[in-house]
Amino acid sequence: MLLLFLTRIFLLISLTQPQQKILIQDLKTELDRTEDITRKVELYCELSKAHNSINPKTTIAYGNKAVALAQKAGNDKLLALAYNETGSGHYLLGDIDKAVQFYYMALRIREKLGDPSDLSATYNNIGNVYADQRNHKEALPLYKKSLSLATTAQDTLRMSSALSNIGGVYLDQGKFDLALVYYREALPIQEKLNDKQGILISLINIGDAYNGKNDFQTALSYLNKAHLIANDLGSQHDEVYVLRGKAESYLKAGNFEKALDNALASMELAKAYEGKYVLRENAAILDRIYAAMGNFELAHHYLTLHTAYNDSLHNERAADRIAQERVKYETAQKDKENLLLRAEQELNLRKLEQRSIVQYFTIALLLLVCAMAYVFFRGRQHQSRINKLLTQKNELIMHKNQALNQHQKALTEQAQQLNIQKEKLTQLNTIKDKLFSVIAHDLRGPLVALKGLLHVMAMGKVPADKQEGLFNSLVKGQQNVLWMLDNLFDWARAQMEGFEADPKPLPLRELADENIRLLQPVASSKEVVLDNRIDPSLTGCADKEMIRLVLRNLISNGIKFCKAGDTVTLSARLQDDHVLVSVKDTGIGMTPEVQQKLFGASSYSSRGTANEKGSGLGLALCKDFVEHNGGAIWVESVPGMGSTFMFTLPCSVKKEEKGEDAPTVQEKEEKAAEQLQLA
Repeated sequence: MLLLFLTRIFLLISLTQPQQKILIQDLKTELDRTEDITRKVELYCELSKAHNSINPKTTIAYGNKAVALAQKAGNDKLLALAYNETGSGHYLLGDIDKAVQFYYMALRIREKLGDPSDLSATYNNIGNVYADQRNHKEALPLYKKSLSLATTAQDTLRMSSALSNIGGVYLDQGKFDLALVYYREALPIQEKLNDKQGILISLINIGDAYNGKNDFQTALSYLNKAHLIANDLGSQHDEVYVLRGKAESYLKAGNFEKALDNALASMELAKAYEGKYVLRENAAILDRIYAAMGNFELAHHYLTLHTAYNDSLHNERAADRIAQERVKYETAQKDKENLLLRAEQELNLRKLEQRSIVQYFTIALLLLVCAMAYVFFRGRQHQSRINKLLTQKNELIMHKNQALNQHQKALTEQAQQLNIQKEKLTQLNTIKDKLFSVIAHDLRGPLVALKGLLHVMAMGKVPADKQEGLFNSLVKGQQNVLWMLDNLFDWARAQMEGFEADPKPLPLRELADENIRLLQPVASSKEVVLDNRIDPSLTGCADKEMIRLVLRNLISNGIKFCKAGDTVTLSARLQDDHVLVSVKDTGIGMTPEVQQKLFGASSYSSRGTANEKGSGLGLALCKDFVEHNGGAIWVESVPGMGSTFMFTLPCSVKKEEKGEDAPTVQEKEEKAAEQLQLA
């Protein structure tokens, strides 16, 4: 394997870039011959850009020469271009602080000149800096602004760069399907322009997205195409990413030898290229490969190397950061720290609340037991006294008969009250047990995950490049937990306090649109389409908040059991003196046995198509709320063909007289780790 590895390294390093070398040589020849200072600046900028994928140090050297000549010539447009190219060299070398300095100098000049194409390039590059720092909140608006300016200028090359980089943000956030949408939009533009460098980067990024989806076979097909283009161009910088992506694919496939060969080849090229970021990322994947192979000594070596590069990059940034960027960066860091502190405080408060609930239930139970014992004791004491009086004063039985009957009646009423209290106590205990069960099994998991994450981060064991992914994974499930809490507390309040409906005229389509807007991010993440076909003129007469919760639970339930490409459709029609509302999905459906369990006395829950969990209270709460509004709810479903949840509500107005052949509205409808591109 060592011989194969050395041979591959030799082949990789020996591959050159004929076209790029010819271009560089032509530029140097023209530079030697020309005396025009403006043309010299342009040639230095072109030479600087030509070395982006070969040697960032050479990029910086030519960029500095272009800056000096542009300042001498007094040409602001070329000076901004020279600043941009020099900043790109520093960025590729890992010197973020100097890159930011040059990018902002270019931005100030280009804002004065007002050229949308040049402004698009600068915003794109500044966005790269924020994206590199995993600051997606700042990077995404900059990329979108770059795309808008490039569209205004009809600059298709920069449009493709912005699209690719927007996809990179979503890739880094773990939104792989959304990232693929932008990559596939950028790729045809690059192919039309015959932009081989852009095509190469898009293929690498698409491969990385499929790796993220654990579809390593599709990822390898794109990365192999990218490898051919990288070999043709002879770009060591791009080949580092190709080889690292292939190593990731083989690692996921369990082919550790091929994964190691590609990772080591990528590392050798990265060392020649001297890019600190690629060295850091390559050290990280080598650590994972050796750990998977059981070679923990080498795994520790590369983990140490990864940490060293990471620390080096951090220290260099802190030394020369511009005051403005330092303030933004430190503010962002403090916001993250405050967020963690708030999360920790919320966790502590929840623990205290849980303890308080347990204490309150325990105290209440003890008080009830004491009250029952006291009443029982007093009753026995009273009965004993009566028996003694009866024995001693038998002659007074007739006179005390009435009083005794009254006492017996009072005791009977007390016994009835005790039975009522016992039933209420049993009901409260049942509710308490259900609450604790849901809290322990469905809410404890995310909280424990958050605690574990905070503990691991506090110990410094989570690499910086993986922190965002962990946060995104945690945030992704937060909405489901909040909805589960809403259902849980509404159910508990309804069971313990009771509830009364406040029926009013209810615009059903408007209420459905509100819930669709709320659930659209969840549906988009699963590629599920939400379709509202409710006629705007249809209204029901019901409690708005109750029906809002019913619709939210039914739509969420439909999304939960749908796969990518499925649809959840909302519709409604008049039926006698009621409105019939339907929530239909094309998901996995359910068996008749499962249907019988849905609205039973005991809650029933099953996992969704993406392994989503539920408390089993949502449908029970829907049934209570619909029935309290004078309606009924039921389900129709066939396994593999989806489900339709239907419920009725009273009409707010009487149904108009219609001809027998006049179709309803419903009947009418039923017929009818990416590489950022530099600009």
